[in-house]
Amino acid sequence: MMPILYRADETEFNTYGIGMLSDCTFCEVTEERNGAFECVMKYPLHGALFDEIKNDRVILVKPNDTSRSQPFRIYRITTPMNGIITVYAQHISYDLSGIGVLCFESKSVSPQLALERIFANTSSKHGFKCRTDLSAPRAFSVSKPMSIRACLGGTEGSVLDIWGGEYEWDMFDVILHSKRGKDNGVAIEYGKNLTDVEQDNDFSSVYSHLFPYAVIKNGDTESVVTLSEITISIVETYAREKTLIKDFSSFFKDGETVTEDTLRAKAKSYIKQNPFGDETPTVKVSFEPLWQQPEYSQFLEKVNLCDTVTVRHADMNIEVKTKVIETVYDALAEKYSSITLGTAKSNFVNTVAEIKSTTDKIKKETDSFPLLMNTAIKNATSLISGQQGGFVVMHTDSVTGKPYELLILDNENLYDARNVWRWNVGGLGFSKSGYNGPYETAITADGKIVANFITSGTLMANIIKAGVISSADNSSWWDLESGEVHLSAYTKTEDTEKLSENISAITERTSTLEQTAEDISFKINEQSTGGKNYLLNSSGLNGLTDDWEYSGSVSVLSDTDVISHTSSGSAFVLGIDGTLSQSVHNSVTDRAFVLSLRAKKSYSQLSAYMYVQYNGVKKEYLFDTKDSFDWTDFSVVLPDVSDGEITVFIYSRGSSLKVSDLMLTDGSIIQHWSPAPNEIYTNEVKIDRKGIEVSNSKSSQKTVITNTEFSGYYNGEKIFTLNKDETQTKKTTVDGELTIGRTKLIPMSNSSQGLNIVILD
Repeated sequence: MMPILYRADETEFNTYGIGMLSDCTFCEVTEERNGAFECVMKYPLHGALFDEIKNDRVILVKPNDTSRSQPFRIYRITTPMNGIITVYAQHISYDLSGIGVLCFESKSVSPQLALERIFANTSSKHGFKCRTDLSAPRAFSVSKPMSIRACLGGTEGSVLDIWGGEYEWDMFDVILHSKRGKDNGVAIEYGKNLTDVEQDNDFSSVYSHLFPYAVIKNGDTESVVTLSEITISIVETYAREKTLIKDFSSFFKDGETVTEDTLRAKAKSYIKQNPFGDETPTVKVSFEPLWQQPEYSQFLEKVNLCDTVTVRHADMNIEVKTKVIETVYDALAEKYSSITLGTAKSNFVNTVAEIKSTTDKIKKETDSFPLLMNTAIKNATSLISGQQGGFVVMHTDSVTGKPYELLILDNENLYDARNVWRWNVGGLGFSKSGYNGPYETAITADGKIVANFITSGTLMANIIKAGVISSADNSSWWDLESGEVHLSAYTKTEDTEKLSENISAITERTSTLEQTAEDISFKINEQSTGGKNYLLNSSGLNGLTDDWEYSGSVSVLSDTDVISHTSSGSAFVLGIDGTLSQSVHNSVTDRAFVLSLRAKKSYSQLSAYMYVQYNGVKKEYLFDTKDSFDWTDFSVVLPDVSDGEITVFIYSRGSSLKVSDLMLTDGSIIQHWSPAPNEIYTNEVKIDRKGIEVSNSKSSQKTVITNTEFSGYYNGEKIFTLNKDETQTKKTTVDGELTIGRTKLIPMSNSSQGLNIVILD
């Protein structure tokens, strides 16, 4: 079928639109399972409708053997090559990437209702519809504005991430199937309809043995349960042993007894459910659709995406029954160019899911890791979060004035500093002996890590060179040169004796504690668990940021009055119809919170109020008055927070209202104001979840480091930036040689002589 061209705003596709693209020489549609759905077309310059082919217009194309023709929106047109242009188009469902979804949260919702809320709660009108055959209710939320397509899949917490399934895109209908394809008994076989085959066998997930273990926690102590035979055989046909080491701690429910027998049973069940002894085949085939041949028409061997088919090739010893994960369809010839079967290759959608799965796995393994890891984490957290001072220095070139190095020192004077963090293009390093080093802890630009001790939960590497890998107490070790392995899963006698002595001592102390418990019970009940401020930029030290939603007259002030009456030295100022609000989303519920702040209202007669909303619609007012008041402390305890969202809202009709030192924390006791974790705000240094900003008002220079860029500014203008794989600078000065690819530029001894250009081998 020839593709048909339509205008950008077409929605019906029941006419011939602008016209049929009958001069088209090539038209192919590629569709992946939960992935890309795109069309590529070639069209000659002399074609009748060449001048009508424009970006954003739509072409109607047949995408496979079974579906009706689908609209694809043009997004790229190449320059003519040999009198032919190439047109790239995406399925009309990609329009969903440009429609925003407003935030909402549901504790338990069916997938159909979740889809309906996504499609209804949008920033603009659209004609798309949705449906699904999935039914299991689950928690689902859109925590920040994003596109409909991002809500459907490709992001953590998306519909696809929560419920799984397989998408079908049909015109303006979005259908989420629990299982899209069918098994119609279709066989693609050499000598019958198979024309070409490529098989890729993935050996990376093949294991011969399983080494299961489980970690039992008892207070601050941990013990490891293993099997007496150590490993369980999966398959014995491989020349060498390859063992999968698996933590089964999460396979046991709370209160379930972990024994060698129960561990063995779960391990054997795991092997049955996961064929680790089999290679994972991915097969790409080309074939003739026999349903188009009169002699085979009765078999109706039609194939579609997500169908299960069988591929046979006796000479190559291939017989695979697997799922169709990609189709490439020749729309002009109305036949498949190729189909791909097997394990889905990583695309944007399943890559995000894989990352989340890996992250969750690492977290679980870290949580159940022996005490060494947890102790290291606590020590690192204590060292970093407990830092109270330090001086940030930026070195700049004396000639150009451009920054080239960032320092963090324990002394204002560079040469008096002992503890030094030094960061430049050569790498990042720490010295305990001053600026000149040595830097015994470092990450260098050539990819090397230098450290006395590295703590890791999961370490992944292609090559690890070592003599002996040993446990801390040398009870278990692996000699990499001889291949000898010794694993110890026992408790030493002396350790057992010490443990018994400790238990006896604890028993005596417990007896004493029981006798005095009544005297201290009241104090225990009155304690608070607070300390962490959940409000971001809680006093405006970083100005008006997107951490807050605001409208009307809202500004930030740090004058003498504010500095002398607040802990932060900064305050929000609400004027005419000023509003300020922030919502805190917390997964831990069913506990108490306390909200506190300092405020001042300069004028009377015009109202101002502040409240906190929680548990859906429940509100607690901290103040609601027309009267003026001087700096006053306000607070409220929320004893029964059962919902994950808490919203702080402030309003001023026309009076000058100053609000500072906002603190939302756990517990019921008011805490002294402190910024949120990872927030440091000074006159010249700003550090928060968005990155690092170092400025100097005297030099009008600023350096910004975020997760997406490393940039330098002068008088508000970006001078240089490092972003992804690209470096941009306004000016570049090179002293010495400059190498670009295989070309080296070397200045002559006399600058007037120019450059010597050398081509490297």
